[in-house]
Amino acid sequence: MFLKQLHYLREIDRLRSFSKAAAACNVSQPALSRAIRQLEDELGIVIVDRKKKVFGLTPEGARVLKWAHDILRSVTEMRNEVSLSRQELIGTIRIGVIPTAVHIVPVLLHAIKDRIGAFSADVSVFPNVEIIEKLVTKQLDIGIMYYDQCPQAQAFVVRSLYEEEQVLAGSPAYDFPDTREVSWEEAARFPLALLGQGMRCRQLVDIGFQTAGVEPVIRLETTSLELIHAEIMCGALATILPISSFPLRVPPMGRLQMRRLAGFSPGSIGLVRLSGHPPSDFVARVWKVALEIDFRQQLDNLCWPSTGQGLSGNNILMEK
Repeated sequence: MFLKQLHYLREIDRLRSFSKAAAACNVSQPALSRAIRQLEDELGIVIVDRKKKVFGLTPEGARVLKWAHDILRSVTEMRNEVSLSRQELIGTIRIGVIPTAVHIVPVLLHAIKDRIGAFSADVSVFPNVEIIEKLVTKQLDIGIMYYDQCPQAQAFVVRSLYEEEQVLAGSPAYDFPDTREVSWEEAARFPLALLGQGMRCRQLVDIGFQTAGVEPVIRLETTSLELIHAEIMCGALATILPISSFPLRVPPMGRLQMRRLAGFSPGSIGLVRLSGHPPSDFVARVWKVALEIDFRQQLDNLCWPSTGQGLSGNNILMEK
């Protein structure tokens, strides 16, 4: 049995097609088919159900596929360990983070380096549902996400970090009410740039407007926080986002107005991993470091370095 046969099987299942899998693996379709036949002969079972017009695996094939995933993942981890030892790094961590919590990641990475040593990190930005999927399939070690969205609570270990504080934000070009808090009716008057409807953050915003019985003026929907930031900094649009999703230090010429929204239901952000033993000693050490960090205080310091008014305070920065 060769690793390439397991790789072929994984690609066949992923693409649901021999021809597409052959192209993805850079081999001819006959060569890929022969490799799968050889694997079936070696194991003495039928893996691919060739009697049906629609592609599918036999029950035995599905079990082999699971082992193929586990073996190939172990080989990848072994290669990573060898690579890390050559670079004198102590480990690697795979993190998935929702867009509105990206500023938490540097806090975690700096703490790991300070307390454990040099390491490598693979950080990807995904919506909540993809983080859950990639945790389950062990493509990620840790997720930073809305933990109340985890489907089977017993399958995950969760550490609560903070409750998001979302605000109406815009440049001084907009005539925001001269109060610390605005109503949803008032927020609905401004042209808004919002995250896409598949994002949990946006869903909470939609619930706020629906509860108030008003229709917002939405001019831009996007999955890019950078684009929203650019639009509001130049005064083109306003937005509703968590405080922690804004640039850490706003330049003096780009001051923003921010107002709390009355009755907003905040999202709960947390660290999440699969229950049971972590996949490596290094990931276990990273998790322990993460549990020792006061992320809420760190975000207060990052978001409000000059005012001391942060996520845990009663006030909010207002620039006029």
